[in-house]
Amino acid sequence: MQNNNTKVLLKTNNLVYKIALVGILSALSYIGTFIHIPIPSLLGRPMIHLGNLVVIISALIFNGFIGGLSGAIGMGLYDFIGGYDLWSITRTIVLKLLMGLIVGFVYQTLIKKEKARLNIIMFILGSILLIVGITFLIVSFQNGGNIVDQFTNKKEAIHWPVYTFSIVNGVFLIILGIINHKIPFKLQVVSTAATIAIMVNIMGEFIYKVLKQLILGGSGFVASVYTGFLSLPATLLNATITLGILLLIFIPIENALSKVINR
Repeated sequence: MQNNNTKVLLKTNNLVYKIALVGILSALSYIGTFIHIPIPSLLGRPMIHLGNLVVIISALIFNGFIGGLSGAIGMGLYDFIGGYDLWSITRTIVLKLLMGLIVGFVYQTLIKKEKARLNIIMFILGSILLIVGITFLIVSFQNGGNIVDQFTNKKEAIHWPVYTFSIVNGVFLIILGIINHKIPFKLQVVSTAATIAIMVNIMGEFIYKVLKQLILGGSGFVASVYTGFLSLPATLLNATITLGILLLIFIPIENALSKVINR
C-alpha cells in the first residue's frame, strides 16, 4: 500500500504541493528520457531511456494520475523540444498518461488483496515475455541478426539485448510465480502492475506505428502491420530494461522516501 505519509500529503487540499510534486516528477521524467542511449533503427528514433521508470515509480508511490500526468508532461516536452512530429508527441502524452493510470489502478487494487492469486498472473505475464524473447531470438538467428521487411527488403537489426532481456525477465517472473510465497507481497504486486502497464505500452506503440503507416505512409494494412512489428524490438528492449531496474530499486527508493518524509 502507499506509504501512509505520502497518502496523508496527497489527501490534503494543498494544490500548491500537488502542482510542485507534478513539476518535480515531470522534470525527472524529462531528465530520464534526455539521458538515453540511441538504438540504430530504420524506423523513427528509438532509444533506451529511464523516462518510463520514473512514470511507474511515481504512480506506485503517489498515485496513477500523478505518475501518468508527470510522464505525459515530461516526456511529451522532451519529444516537443526534440523536434518529433505531432503524431509522436501525441502518442507519448497518451501512452504515458495511460501507463501511469494502469500502474496506479492495478497496484491499488491488488495491494488490498493479500490472498490474490498473483502467482498465476505473474506466470502468464512471464510466459508472454519468454515466448516473445525466444521468438525474436529464433528470427534473429535465422536472418543473420535482422528482420527483413518483405515489402521494402530493408533490414531491421535485432540486437542481442532485445531477446536476452525479454527472456531473462520472463524467466524471472515465472520463477516469482512459482515461489511467490517466498517473495514479499508488495514486490509481487509491483511486478504485476508494472508488467501489465509495460505490455499495454508496447501494444500502444505497435498500434501507433500501424496507424501512422496506414494514414501517413500510404501503405496497405498488411504492410503497415509488418512495419509495426519491425518497431517491436526497440520497444521491447526499453520495456524489459525498465522492468528489471524497477524490481531492483523500487523498495529501496520507497523506504528512503519514507525516511525523508518522517524527518
